[in-house]
Amino acid sequence: MVDVGPIIPFYIDKMTDLNFTTGKTIGVTYAHGFLSVITCVVLLILASLIIRARPKNAENRFMFVLLMMEAYRVMASWYNIYPFEGSEKFLTVMEYYRVGWYICSLTCIMMYVSTVSFYPIKRLEFMSKPQIKDNLWWALPAIASTIILLLVAQNGIVGTIGGAYYVECPDGSEGGDANMIIYEGSPEINGECIDDAGYTPYSWFIPGSSGIGKLLLILPVFSAIAAMLFMRSAWKRLEGDEEKEADAVEARSLFIGFAGKAIIKGTMVFSIVYMAIRFGDFNLADLMTVEQEYGQDVLRTYLYLMYGFLFSILLTGMLEGYMFSYAILKNEILGIDEKLRKTFSAAIFAGAGGISLLVASEIMEMFVGGGGLIGGVIVGVPLVVLRKPIFNVINNFSTVLMPEAFTSAEKSYIEAYEIAMEDRIITKEERKFLKLQAKTLGLDDERIAYIEEWYDANLEEE
Repeated sequence: MVDVGPIIPFYIDKMTDLNFTTGKTIGVTYAHGFLSVITCVVLLILASLIIRARPKNAENRFMFVLLMMEAYRVMASWYNIYPFEGSEKFLTVMEYYRVGWYICSLTCIMMYVSTVSFYPIKRLEFMSKPQIKDNLWWALPAIASTIILLLVAQNGIVGTIGGAYYVECPDGSEGGDANMIIYEGSPEINGECIDDAGYTPYSWFIPGSSGIGKLLLILPVFSAIAAMLFMRSAWKRLEGDEEKEADAVEARSLFIGFAGKAIIKGTMVFSIVYMAIRFGDFNLADLMTVEQEYGQDVLRTYLYLMYGFLFSILLTGMLEGYMFSYAILKNEILGIDEKLRKTFSAAIFAGAGGISLLVASEIMEMFVGGGGLIGGVIVGVPLVVLRKPIFNVINNFSTVLMPEAFTSAEKSYIEAYEIAMEDRIITKEERKFLKLQAKTLGLDDERIAYIEEWYDANLEEE
């Protein structure tokens, strides 16, 4: 491993010294790595909530497995979160992880489309048969694992998912050849260190790609589009039936989750595909060559799109996690909708702030230098001063995505409270009755206060 000195100052230096025109983007890679770990943990927590709510229910098991797969997939480049030492052994670990990543990817492709089993539409009612939907949660991962492992057995890891590379630029190697370690069987590539005084040392890992890997990169977008259309059809079909109002809300939530993936990730995937078709495959181990062959504008555009794709994995994974959890748990866990909205809003605020900081740093670095400090001031001050109005806007958006929802116990309390509020006054006797009702229903004082505040606010609006 290159000697980078104290790790925290190293991270700060690389994250505040950005220039997409020259390829100085190692700091963005580290930022993405940290955010991918956080996103993975959040998805694992949401998955555990879903399976704990109804562990024997087929739909809960299905969503639990789906979010577990997504949690694995958001860690697309965990190996670049820290300047690990490059070695054949580490590249082997990296390749095995990538095999698991593609298994999860193929599983998600099948699971997206298979959500129609729980919200059937015309011509696909057979998918809702118990023999099918009750076994999807384990059968689809088993099928995906079998397919990928058979491909690996036939074509090898490199032939199935592509090779792997380690690029190391020690101190003082600016503009010179990089130290390269290449996974056995990977196509040979050359690496050259960024020609910018003082930017070394640094190192990073590069995953290769194969025809199968490229196909599995595109297919999730198409399967998400199909699932989005299925869920929209189910939503419209169910919303007219009062007895299936809860199912209609669930289908709507899944529709939003799939629509987000199809639009956001689809845009980034097809932009990268266009760049590859237009200019050919890029050698990210040798950014100097990319700049010389295609020009700074092409290099900058490709880096924007590449990191946009990586961050879209996190964004769409988080959106899916929250929308699917809301769909399954809104009537199962007390106050889960409110908690999901709050954490989702906080995630959007933090994510938008971080991306804004990176963008501001890049712009300032291009024009005046010192991008990290100036960008922090430009972005940080407005975020602090305007924190409340920005949060209000985000909260309103979260409420549109995840409308207020109550469990059966909470609905019973609302009915009792509505009766007590007929004259707009709560007497002592009525308050005693409401407290008894809350105790019987298992509702705590904090949740009761929130329900009554929500009801009073809606009463005022009416």
